[in-house]
Amino acid sequence: MKRLISLFGILILGISVTEAQNLERIQRVREQISVSNGTDKFELLNDLAWEFRSAYPDSCIYYSELAYALGQELEIKEDLAKPLNFIGIAYNYKGDRLLAYDFFEKALQLAISLNDTTQIAYSNNNLGRLFFEQGLLNRSYNYFVKSLDAFIKLNDSTGLAYTYQSLARLYKTQNDYEKAENHYLLANVIRENLGVTQDITSAYIQTGRFYQENDQDDLAILYLFKADSTAGSIKDEITLAEIKTYIARSFLKQGKWLQAEQMCKDGLMVILEKNHIRMQPQTFLIMGEIFKEKGALNDAREFTMRALMVSTETKDLASKMNAHYLLWKISELQNNRSDEIRNHNEYLILRDSIKDLDLARQVERFQFEMEIERKERENELLKAQQAGTESIIKQQRLQSTILFIISIFVSLLVYLQWRNNNKRKEVNEKLALQNDYIERQRREILIQNENLSKRNLQLHELNHEKDTLMSIVAHDLKAPFNRFKGILNLMEMEGKLSEDQKRYIDILKNNTQAGLLLIRDLLDVHMLEENQSPELADIDFGAFIKQKAEAHIPAAKSKNIELLLKNEVSGVVHLDEVFLDRIMDNLISNAIKFSPKNSKVIIRAQKNLEKLEIDVQDEGPGFSQQDKKQLFQKFKKLSARPTGGESSHGLGLAIVKILVDRMQGIIHLESEQGHGSTFKLIFPANGIVEA
Repeated sequence: MKRLISLFGILILGISVTEAQNLERIQRVREQISVSNGTDKFELLNDLAWEFRSAYPDSCIYYSELAYALGQELEIKEDLAKPLNFIGIAYNYKGDRLLAYDFFEKALQLAISLNDTTQIAYSNNNLGRLFFEQGLLNRSYNYFVKSLDAFIKLNDSTGLAYTYQSLARLYKTQNDYEKAENHYLLANVIRENLGVTQDITSAYIQTGRFYQENDQDDLAILYLFKADSTAGSIKDEITLAEIKTYIARSFLKQGKWLQAEQMCKDGLMVILEKNHIRMQPQTFLIMGEIFKEKGALNDAREFTMRALMVSTETKDLASKMNAHYLLWKISELQNNRSDEIRNHNEYLILRDSIKDLDLARQVERFQFEMEIERKERENELLKAQQAGTESIIKQQRLQSTILFIISIFVSLLVYLQWRNNNKRKEVNEKLALQNDYIERQRREILIQNENLSKRNLQLHELNHEKDTLMSIVAHDLKAPFNRFKGILNLMEMEGKLSEDQKRYIDILKNNTQAGLLLIRDLLDVHMLEENQSPELADIDFGAFIKQKAEAHIPAAKSKNIELLLKNEVSGVVHLDEVFLDRIMDNLISNAIKFSPKNSKVIIRAQKNLEKLEIDVQDEGPGFSQQDKKQLFQKFKKLSARPTGGESSHGLGLAIVKILVDRMQGIIHLESEQGHGSTFKLIFPANGIVEA
């Protein structure tokens, strides 16, 4: 039995995994081609060619040639080599290895010239498979490695799976079963992740057959059942039938006759129904062996005779040899001496014929290798000749270009000399006139500069007088306002005031406070414009910003505004505390002043790249584009108005800008009208910011 199973292994090795024809897809692609053009039509022609590659290679060649001609017409760069690769694959299926090599090599050189890495990878893989099929393992390995490196760089999962399977077959041929197994499993994982059912089925079948050929039938059955499940989901009946035949073979090797018989019958039913001639001899033989092992010798003989008949019609020598081998063993068990001798002799004759055929194939492979070497030498010679020709052409072009440039340059020099001589006189005359004009302009400019200097001095003196007068007035007004405030406080302390009197006093106190704040801002503006320098010192920023937030909580609560502090800065910062205090007071009070009731004001602080960033965000009315143009100017009241009746005199943001500039900081506004505002401050640890 082991001898026969081994022979079955030989014949099944010759069976490639079915590449089913997806007739629905073929019809759909044909319909799309009829209404497509340009690059879409190029891709569809390639898709249709690929579907025909194994069953109808001539159709594959036809559609690939159409795709290549269209790609040249459209001057396509990416994938132009693809139809050439498909033509090579079709010729390989037709058995014309040399033509297949020519097209694979042409595809590779075209892809290299277009820097099309994807097609370079596929061309190398196709050449590797071609040499592998001819038994030239060293050469095939080199191409596979190049293909694998390219697919890894491209992160092309489909190509990786394709190349891993090619390498697995090569390692299996070299009896390196560990590497072969690893590569089959890698291909399985990739196919599973890609989720293309037909490719997953093919990967499972190849892995199952690998384990089957290495007598690991438990693993073989596991993967073949996986293939059976995936092929069933796409209703690929031919592939399902072949899978069941492979499973039956493993059950047969394990001595599980009932399971083997059921599986083989299921597969045989479809194979006969679909008239799948290629698989019939092998399936009949497995059924014959199953019945032989069960002792049903007449049934075994009947199936084996059917295998012999079909293999004789199809000239399948391997199956015919195995049929005579099985008939020999059945006759031996039936004590049919004459039939035993006849089938034994037929088996020996066919075995010798197959050996002769193998020898002929080896000769054919040797001739193929010699022809390929001849072609490669011719290609190298052509490349060398082409390189020499191109070098000569480049040299001649360079010489012609240099001569052309020299002639143009000389002509240009002559023309420029002539033109310069004619224009020199005109230029000299114009220069003389211009010099006179420039001299007159210079004298006028000197007079204007003297007048401007006098005017600037007068303006400076007037501005200084204005600032001095404003400072005196503001300073003199400060004392009366403080007395008003004191008198109002005394009146409150005495008590016995009616509700109306209390309300009037509150109004007077608010107006008095607003006047004091205006006076303070006027004095500060004057003082700051006198170029007061900041006094930098270390500030405990966490304590500082917390105190600033807490100081404004009462004002926020009076309008039911939630004041939030989000500080991520710890330690000290090196800034002027008085300046920073005034800046934060103005920004926070403005945010509360212009925010509606029941809203939020958020203070954020963080350190970013050794820079201190402080944001004050509100949900107020925001700023218009016109507002932004006047944002930091003195006495410019903007479109927004305080929401609680507070006063606003237009000096706060001007003071903030002056103070920020003094500390070499940056202030920036982010706002859209109707969507709130965020003032962003940026200060560095060393007091210098690169804007």
